[in-house]
Amino acid sequence: MDKSTNLLSELRQQLGTVEKLSSGKQVFVGFDGFVDQIRKAVKQKDKDKTVYFKTLHEFAERIQAASGKSGQVEMVTQKVKLGGNAPILANTLGRLGIDSVCLGTLGYPERHEVFREMSDKCQLISVLDPGRSDAIEFEDGKMIFSELSVFDHYDWLHIKKTVDLDKMREVIGKSDLLAFVNWVNLPHANDIWTGLLDDVIKPSGKRDFLFLFDLSDPTKRTPDQIDEVLDIMSSFFPYGKVTLGLNENETLKLWAAINNLDISQPDVIDRIPPVKQAGADVYKAMNIDCLLVHPVDRTILYHQNEVLELKGRLVTEPKVLTGGGDNLNAGYCLGLLCGFSLSHCMLLGMAASGAYIQNGSGADIDTIINYIDTWMGELATEAEQVLQE
Repeated sequence: MDKSTNLLSELRQQLGTVEKLSSGKQVFVGFDGFVDQIRKAVKQKDKDKTVYFKTLHEFAERIQAASGKSGQVEMVTQKVKLGGNAPILANTLGRLGIDSVCLGTLGYPERHEVFREMSDKCQLISVLDPGRSDAIEFEDGKMIFSELSVFDHYDWLHIKKTVDLDKMREVIGKSDLLAFVNWVNLPHANDIWTGLLDDVIKPSGKRDFLFLFDLSDPTKRTPDQIDEVLDIMSSFFPYGKVTLGLNENETLKLWAAINNLDISQPDVIDRIPPVKQAGADVYKAMNIDCLLVHPVDRTILYHQNEVLELKGRLVTEPKVLTGGGDNLNAGYCLGLLCGFSLSHCMLLGMAASGAYIQNGSGADIDTIINYIDTWMGELATEAEQVLQE
């Protein structure tokens, strides 16, 4: 039995104890919320058949061909769903049996209907109307077009005016893990994060929080803004264990920003290191406990002087891509709350994400176990083939 199979087998056994280990745990998640339209771009269409653009590259060529002329691409809406990193993360944690409190932009004063489908394990605190996103999905990735103007004046003062500060202190005081996500799309996220730190977390007297931060794609942020948020996340370190989660694209862009380089320039692209090295450099630039980097095919975790790297399972026919990273974060957080080893937390994150992408909806524990069984079966088949060769 190889290392991955052995770890998956151990994780599968541990998942049977999740309900007991996570009993009484609570997670606080903030601060966004979106209505997502999941769409596909039509390449060709006749009476009986619709052919969609398969790849982002193929779609980009179609857009480029319209330069100087104009053009039109038909979009087909696959589904309308709750969106935003915070609601998706909170909802998945709820499906996994964790009590969560989601403070975000879920509709105000009336909650938007898409958030009514969230797990009954989620307590929702809404302070603003949601943003809106069109997620155009392809086999090799997605392109998200977002309307963000609703967030222009969304800051810590707005939250304090809308939610009683004593209630916030009560919720935070009862929470074991705090997750702050989607920094990029909230123009006043720094103000919200530092406000919560100064007004709620520090006065709580607790020093054993688990923190998870997720920035989202930082392309539109300047190197100075990125340096500032890295410092802000590091300032949470005295109050608990801090994890920053990044996908490959985000890792490389943070690396470029730390080195004052413009990643869009051709001469810079040739200087970008492999993602594993880039992640190591980002981790050294911060004062945090863990950096979790998740390319599409594996997960790399940096912790003190240790680097863990585990291969994932590629879903060949994804039903949905938008939200995959949030589900990975949910699995990882569940592992932390249950006291699993970091390797098992990484695998649980990848299994939760893979099950979501494969099935098109947030996974529960049974679905994750079934996914792990499939994964282990494929690894056994691969090992058998190697022996036969």
